[in-house]
Amino acid sequence: MTVVYLDRVLLLNLLVDYLLLLTTARLAGIPLRRGRLALCAAVGALYAGAVFLPGLSWLSHPLCRTAGGAAMALAAWRREAHPWRLTALFFLLAGGLGGLVLALGLASGSVAAYVGRLYRAEISWPVLLGAALGFFGLLHLVFRQAARHGGGEIMDATISIGGQSRAVRVLHDTGNTLRSPVTGQPVLVLEQTSLGGLLPPEVERIVTRRAPPEERMAQLHATDLGRRFSLLPFCSIGAPEGLLLAVCSDSVQIGGTTYPRTLVALSPGPVSDGGGYQALWGGTERGKHEKAVQAAAGVAAQSAQAG
Repeated sequence: MTVVYLDRVLLLNLLVDYLLLLTTARLAGIPLRRGRLALCAAVGALYAGAVFLPGLSWLSHPLCRTAGGAAMALAAWRREAHPWRLTALFFLLAGGLGGLVLALGLASGSVAAYVGRLYRAEISWPVLLGAALGFFGLLHLVFRQAARHGGGEIMDATISIGGQSRAVRVLHDTGNTLRSPVTGQPVLVLEQTSLGGLLPPEVERIVTRRAPPEERMAQLHATDLGRRFSLLPFCSIGAPEGLLLAVCSDSVQIGGTTYPRTLVALSPGPVSDGGGYQALWGGTERGKHEKAVQAAAGVAAQSAQAG
């Protein structure tokens, strides 16, 4: 008689599903919503356990397993821009893990026996936990830099302009050294297509026009918000020198820290390849940022007194 250790089946599938979902998020460069991933992994583990319950053996059919895995992955990525791409990446990682399991089975001399024992979780608790921790350590070692760019992480941010707010995803890019030429404060670089209601419609139409930034700047000065806009010089690999249209925000909140009156430079093109984030931030720590603001204010005050 075949013995199935249901508690071990649940734990093994919970750990593996969570690690696969977490690795998918890291590779795709999207925020790690660990609570949601853990919840979806728990649902996947319950499905794996239900396969062994009386009357539910039909759940073990390959089509049912594929549909269940796709449903779990789509639920995890339902708020992302490309959930089907992320689901495909999830299945590719799962396939790679399956290949590793088959390789271990060949090394042990009997693929069928090894896979069968793993399927029923007929392994000891120390081996189970040790294998799970080892797998996590390997994934962390290999993939911990996959979602980084210039040493940064993806964070949630909120931009406020003229009383309107919008949430975006920001990559903390230490290679982004764009600063305000007046205050020295770091500048947030935002895709101009992600403004989404932050500006009045007539202002947004001018900002998103296909025209040189100097021409758009002249038109913006005829609007009520014209004083908020300025031109920022920049250079990059693709453009040795140029100008970016920038708007002064009420505040930018990044990772729980609020940066008042921060310039938001509007990029005419996307700042990410896969759409995982809409802005770049090369900001310093809050204390340094505040010192820069205070220093700029002091210079302005001294200039006013001298005048």
